[in-house]
Amino acid sequence: MEIESIRFRGSVPFGEVWSELKQVKPVNVIIGKNNTGKSRLLDILELLCAASPYSEGIEYECTGTLQELDLRSVFQENTSNGVLGGNHWHDHGKQLIGKHIKWQVNSSRQVGLIEGEGIDSPRGPESNAARFEQLKSVALNARHRLSGKHFRRLLADRDIQPEIADSSLILTPDGRGATNIIRRFIVSSSPQLPHELIQSNVLDALRTIFATDGNFGEIQIKQHDENTTPDSEGHWEIFLGESNKGLIPLSRSGSGLKTLLLVLLNLLVVPKLNSQEKGAFVFAFEELENNLHPSLLRRLFQYIEDYASEHKASIFLTTHSSVALDFFGVSSSAQVIHVTHNGKSAHSKEVSAHFDHLGVISELGVKPSDLLQSNGIIWVEGPSDCIYLNRWIDLFSDGSLQEGRDYQCAFYGGSLLARTQFTSPEEAEAEMVNLFRVNSNIVVVCDGDKSSERSRIKNRVRRISWQVNRIKSVGRNVHMWTTKAREIENYLPGRIIANALGVATYPDPTQYQLFFPRKGSLVGTSYVEAVLSRKSLDKMDLAVQAIRYMNKAEMGLRFDLGEQMTHIVSAIRLWQN
Repeated sequence: MEIESIRFRGSVPFGEVWSELKQVKPVNVIIGKNNTGKSRLLDILELLCAASPYSEGIEYECTGTLQELDLRSVFQENTSNGVLGGNHWHDHGKQLIGKHIKWQVNSSRQVGLIEGEGIDSPRGPESNAARFEQLKSVALNARHRLSGKHFRRLLADRDIQPEIADSSLILTPDGRGATNIIRRFIVSSSPQLPHELIQSNVLDALRTIFATDGNFGEIQIKQHDENTTPDSEGHWEIFLGESNKGLIPLSRSGSGLKTLLLVLLNLLVVPKLNSQEKGAFVFAFEELENNLHPSLLRRLFQYIEDYASEHKASIFLTTHSSVALDFFGVSSSAQVIHVTHNGKSAHSKEVSAHFDHLGVISELGVKPSDLLQSNGIIWVEGPSDCIYLNRWIDLFSDGSLQEGRDYQCAFYGGSLLARTQFTSPEEAEAEMVNLFRVNSNIVVVCDGDKSSERSRIKNRVRRISWQVNRIKSVGRNVHMWTTKAREIENYLPGRIIANALGVATYPDPTQYQLFFPRKGSLVGTSYVEAVLSRKSLDKMDLAVQAIRYMNKAEMGLRFDLGEQMTHIVSAIRLWQN
C-alpha cells in the first residue's frame, strides 16, 4: 500500500503541531522565513526516502487505500476460523479491497489508531480486534512514494574549488568533489566515465540555461603546475571556454555559474555514477536564487521543471525568491509548501491548491509571490482603490505602515468577486477560488453600491461579508469593509477633487450619489456629469492626483472612513506578530 498523504510531528523544530505532506509533485517549492524549519523539512524528506518511511522519535498520521496484494499477505485464503472467524480472505481481506484508511504511527514506530469507513468486522468485537491487528501489519509495511529513492542535497552554502586528484567520485552537498568528478569524466579512458556526458550533456544544458547570456564552447580541466611539489601534485581546476574569451578558470567566474554546474552535476552526472535512472532520485536544492539574475533563474527553473516531468524525478526547492513563486505558483506540475514557526514549533502545509483555478487568478492580476510572502492581503476591487487605501493607511498609521513591507494589496476585479470565496477549506465550494486559503490574514474592501439608505447590497457582497465575519467570529484577524458610501470616490471631499483637477472648488459628493457615468443609469445624473460637467474621468488619474491633497483630519470625517481605517490599521499591525 502506498501512503497517499502524511502528517508528522515531534521532531525538532516540528514539535506538537502537525505538519503535512499531502502529495509530492515533480517540483515542490518550500517557502518560509529564515529559521522556520525549511532545511529541517528536507531532513524529514530524506528520512522518508529510507526503506521504511517511519523514523524513531517522530509521530505520523497517514492515509492510503488498501490494495489486494497487501491484504493477501496478511489474510490467507487457505486459513479459516480462529479469532477472525470465517475464511480469512473471502470473509475479511477481500471485503477490504479499495477501502480508504487513516492510521497513526507513534514515535516508537508502532501502529496505533486505524480509521476508515467499512473496515469494521461484522463478526463481533474479538473478530474486529483481530482484523485490526492484521491491518496494522499492512499499515506498518506501507511505503511512501519517496521510499527507496536516493536523496541528493545541494546546500545554500556551496562552492566549487580546485582540487587535488582523487580516485573517489563523491559529490558532497556543499560542492566538494565536483572538480574531481569532471576531471575523471574528461581524462578517463573508462567507458563507464564517458567524456561526452560532460562535454555534450552538461555543456548543452549550460547553453540552454544561459541562452544568450553565455556562449560556452567547451569544458576543460587543467592542473596548476605552480602548486606542484616533489611530494604532491598540483590542484586541478575547471575551465570554461567562451567565444572571443578563450578558456576562463572557474575561480574567476561568479558563484551563479558554480551553482548551475552543481545542479547539472546532480541531475545529469550523479545518476550515471550510481548506475540509476534519473527517476530514482529525490533532489533537494537550497536557495538556487543566490547570485543568479532573475532571467537566468527563470530559465533554470524551466530546465528543472522539464527535467522533473520528463524523468519522473522529485525535486524540492527551498527559496525566498519571488521569481520561484511566480514561476511555479501557477504550474500544474508544482506545489508550494509553506513553513512557519510560532515560536515553539514549526509547521508546514501545502498551499499550491490556491492556484488551481488559473484563469481566475490570472484575471485577478495577482502574482503568487505577492500573496504568499506578504504578512497579509488587502483585497480591493481595482488599482485606483489600492491608491486610496495606501494613502489612507499612511495617514491613519502616521506613516508607519507601507505596502510591500507590512501588507500587500491585491485586486479581485469587481464582478469576479462572484467567482471567489473566503472560507475554511472544509466549507469551500470546489468550483470557486478560495482566497482565504491564499493568505489567512485578510481585509476585504467592497463598494456598497447603494443608491439609497434602503437599497439592498449585492448578493455576492453579502455572501463575502458573511464568510469573512464567520472567520472573524472564531478569532482570526480578518476584517470586511463594505463602504457606507456608494463608491470609494464618494469619500473624496469636493475640495480635494477640485485641487486634483486644478479648479477652484466643487461641492462634496453625497453618500449615495453615482460618481462615474454608468450604463443603465440616467445620463447626466452622475457626479462627474452633473457637478464636474464631464462625460468621463480617468479613475487612475483622479486617484494619483487626489491623494496629494489629503489629510487625516478631513478624511476621518467622511462617513465611516475614520472608523474603518482604525480597524484596518489595527489589523495590519497585528499581522506583524
